[in-house]
Amino acid sequence: MQKLVHPLEKLVEIITYKGVEFEVVERPDILWVGCVDYADNNEGESDIGATLKRYREELIDTPKHELIIHDYSASLSLNYGTNDKPNGLMFAQETYSNKQDNHYDLFTVPGSLWIRTSENESTDTALFSRKNHGLWEYFGMLGAAAEENGYKRADLDIAIEYYNQSGVGLHYAYMPIIVK
Repeated sequence: MQKLVHPLEKLVEIITYKGVEFEVVERPDILWVGCVDYADNNEGESDIGATLKRYREELIDTPKHELIIHDYSASLSLNYGTNDKPNGLMFAQETYSNKQDNHYDLFTVPGSLWIRTSENESTDTALFSRKNHGLWEYFGMLGAAAEENGYKRADLDIAIEYYNQSGVGLHYAYMPIIVK
């Protein structure tokens, strides 16, 4: 399987958990575009795929050098819950561009260490003893792999998933971590 090569990441360490390779990478501050209040801004869109499709259409005339990885989509999800907001998800796309419409907000994910692994049938079988995982199950495995190797999850409950334009082939799950 082709590996994801991110132009702004630096590989820190490769670790193994349950026979699967996990990579610890360092990421700088990266600009994201997405919906902070997804339910209010995207009532006509049923899922993250619809949001990313619309955002990609917004970027059709944007020069490729303004995008971080133009061949792949990225989704960022952040669990949030405060007194004035229900628990929910925020979906986004990595970008250098500030192009947006009234559905989107721009925000920065601070640079830090992240643990990541490829999502595929081999890792499904090794980690879960079955195929067709749930994304949140992967994030649990990311946390377990980090802790077994001397890291811990960051306080912010945030995750990134990469996938290609067709939605098949190259999948990665990320989680922010810190050194113990």
